[in-house]
Amino acid sequence: MSAHQVKVTVSKPREYPDRNLPYAVRWRLNGHGYWRSFAHAKGDNGADAFYALMKVAAMNERQWDPATGLPSSASPMGIVNVAQFCRSYIQDEWRRLSPSTRRSYVEALTSLVIHSARPGASAPRVEWRATLATWMMPSPISADTGKSVEWVWSDDPLPRNLQMWLTKNSPFVGDLGKEALYEIDKRMRISLDGVTPYAPTTQSRLVTVAKTALWVAVKKGLLETVLWPRREGGATAKSDRAESNEFDDEEVPSVDQLRAILDAIPSNQPASHMYRALSAVCGYAGLRPGEAVVLEVEDLLLPDAGWGSIRVSRAWSGVEGGKWNSESEDIAGPKTKRSRRTVPISPVLVAILIDRMKQSNITTGPLFLTRNGSRPTQSNWSRTLNRACKTSGWKTTLSPYGLRRTNASHLAQTIPIAEAASRLGHSVEVLTKHYVKRVAGQVALSNQILDGMYSIEKAL
Repeated sequence: MSAHQVKVTVSKPREYPDRNLPYAVRWRLNGHGYWRSFAHAKGDNGADAFYALMKVAAMNERQWDPATGLPSSASPMGIVNVAQFCRSYIQDEWRRLSPSTRRSYVEALTSLVIHSARPGASAPRVEWRATLATWMMPSPISADTGKSVEWVWSDDPLPRNLQMWLTKNSPFVGDLGKEALYEIDKRMRISLDGVTPYAPTTQSRLVTVAKTALWVAVKKGLLETVLWPRREGGATAKSDRAESNEFDDEEVPSVDQLRAILDAIPSNQPASHMYRALSAVCGYAGLRPGEAVVLEVEDLLLPDAGWGSIRVSRAWSGVEGGKWNSESEDIAGPKTKRSRRTVPISPVLVAILIDRMKQSNITTGPLFLTRNGSRPTQSNWSRTLNRACKTSGWKTTLSPYGLRRTNASHLAQTIPIAEAASRLGHSVEVLTKHYVKRVAGQVALSNQILDGMYSIEKAL
């Protein structure tokens, strides 16, 4: 904003005893009104100190942010609110994060911004969550080489009603004390319906990202310490687990049932054969859906007889939400270092992939593309799987990622656990904690084994 465009007037602090934050400073920037509320009048984070800062800035500063109404000199100081800090944190960390992790960070920090609103704040509009997520994320600009990507954050202000809500209700980072963080922790663990708790793993992911970001605020001097409440065991934690959709007793199909589901996928639709091969890659080789959907012929070793292999070196990034065929950095490295691996594949899967290549006349390049040249969508894949499950008699909904869990469960009960984890591309701890489920039919088989161990003949 150039010098001749800047006109700033600042009013003295006023006290409003009936408010939770009773001290307020109001000012106008080129005719637009802004305000900040404070718990105290005195002190480094008080209303008087902020008023003095703004008066000096009004006389000397020439660079002002129309979105926040703040001068450039305010950025490194403790008057940064949670929304501003979360965006700056994403900007600092973006290039370090893997593509699939970026989406998770944006989701968690958007949740932190929404749920850190000051007491008594009006409820945010439903669509603001998506608007904030878009505001935090940059747009990619391809370099001349066609390979490297530069990221640019938009300078466009947020919609005025959302910006006004943030200006009034997003607290300063320095105000996030023990009581505020306790309330934030409770709110972040509840899903969008305002009642149902998120699954424990989702709760942990959202809270962990928020705490990680706030510890960076401590390093920058914006916050003294992070007094995030510890999540103890007991009635609250147990009730969260009880109401979660993530059941410990979840079953996955047996090997025979998985084969029946895969065989039920082909129909009179040409794309159904592609979805069968795609599902087989996840169900028989344990690839993540994002790893499977970007496979190319050059990643495969398909011998005429015996075992082959799949080299996993890339994955769909997840940057653009629910579409596989994103135009923005749609292919990147796999999720973690362990994810870059070579997976042995059985002759059964080798035959399915060879058949896929023959039917579609594919000799090089992407293995899974629709007739119009785009990647198959998650929604179509899920619908195809649901239809096949019903046809084959498997009553539980099986998602594309559920195929990976099915493979993990089969491997864990059959081969050494360390080898199973290696093929899936993660640690033994993650395998046993998040992936291994009960395999259908194993209750009867286990009873037979125990019958042999506890038989009357042996007892006598």
